[in-house]
Amino acid sequence: MNNLNGGFNTPAIVVSRKKYKLYSVFTFITPSLGIIRASLPHKRLQSLRNASYLRPFSAMYITIVQDGEFVKVTQIDGSYVVESLDTNLDNIAYAAVASELIQELFALYDVDRKVFDIVVNYSKSIRKRNVRLGTIILGWQMLSLAGTMPQGEAFVSRDGIDVFWDELRMGTHMNPSIALRKAMPSILTYQWGDTQPIELPGTIWKELERLLFTYVEQEIGKPLQSVKFLMSI
Repeated sequence: MNNLNGGFNTPAIVVSRKKYKLYSVFTFITPSLGIIRASLPHKRLQSLRNASYLRPFSAMYITIVQDGEFVKVTQIDGSYVVESLDTNLDNIAYAAVASELIQELFALYDVDRKVFDIVVNYSKSIRKRNVRLGTIILGWQMLSLAGTMPQGEAFVSRDGIDVFWDELRMGTHMNPSIALRKAMPSILTYQWGDTQPIELPGTIWKELERLLFTYVEQEIGKPLQSVKFLMSI
């Protein structure tokens, strides 16, 4: 970890908040430190300026200092919040899936600028676009960046892709349709700034989602708790 004794200002996206009785633990993703966590007492949150920005997938600049394995947040300069996550339970559940998936695939202080950039673009996208579809795209792209599946270029060139599909089928006991296989390159190479979203039939989005959840469970060795919550609503 970088030496933060003198304080460090960084862009950040809030990945999650876990509440306890007297404090909350916030997980952020940053471009040069990767995933970091900060513990903030609830009394401190009441007086901390711009603490209202500490919501899932909100963007901000934070000033931090090292505090053991965690960091201490000394200042927040908010950029935007994702209001689509305020009241819609489905949106909240899908954002929780994105949050848990990011934290399961990438360790604290594991720096990858591509991961940060995609999370930023996801947070911007779900402010106006479909949270569910954005989460499905994010999930597959995160798996690719984590090295648990080939990257988009390999799918486009079909470099070793048949082997991947065979391994996926054996591991998940699911047989991806031809339509899903054809759609995967556009999912993995999707540029989040595109004005046009990916146009796929609803049946393919459902298959992509189901396969994503099953494949993640296989890769991390356990089901995502957020997926259990999503399936319960």
